[in-house]
Amino acid sequence: MGRWGWRLFEGDQDLDVACCLAASLGFETNDWEYSMSSMVHQTDMLAGEAARAFYRTEEYKRELENDILPYVRAKLDTDNLGYRLFATSRTQENGQSVPSTAKYRTIVLGALMMRAGARIRPEDLQHLKDLVPQVHCNSQFVSPSFDEGFRTPGRAQFLAALDHYQAGVPRNYQEPSCFQCGQVKADIEHDLVQCARCYVAYYCDKECQRRHWQEHKASCASPEERRMVNI
Repeated sequence: MGRWGWRLFEGDQDLDVACCLAASLGFETNDWEYSMSSMVHQTDMLAGEAARAFYRTEEYKRELENDILPYVRAKLDTDNLGYRLFATSRTQENGQSVPSTAKYRTIVLGALMMRAGARIRPEDLQHLKDLVPQVHCNSQFVSPSFDEGFRTPGRAQFLAALDHYQAGVPRNYQEPSCFQCGQVKADIEHDLVQCARCYVAYYCDKECQRRHWQEHKASCASPEERRMVNI
């Protein structure tokens, strides 16, 4: 298991859950042209260099926006598949030997649904909000063996996505988001401020940066000083 960032789908855990999510709930999607996890593959920093280089191209960006996201959204919205995935995931949250894992699977499902811009029922949106405080969250480095659930910037990112969710409007988890409140440029209608020391954290404004500093300072390091343990 590894982690290369603080936010959603910036670690093996999230990508592993995304890759087997439908199958783990008993739904067959092997015949899909694009998988649900294909919407977030571009965040995988453990992918080969050729793949990561392709993910940075305009060609891939167009394919993601014009082909992959609309395809997955249509699949999830057809015959209420997304609703049925949620219903199944919710019923299994307390029936597994590790309930926190099942609850986080529902979180990842919600994140993927919003990434596609698929329809989500109001009661499922509320359930996702209610789940967040029930899922473990780390604010600093944790050994990969014990690194599960959210990191705080990812939790803020997820909550902001829920607050700003609109059916038909895909939520991009790769673009900069505020490490304090989770909002993105489209939410605040201006560019975010980047930490001038580490160049990793982003903020809505100086106030969000000030509020997050107590937590951020332990991992804030210049590129020359940075080590894997900063994440």
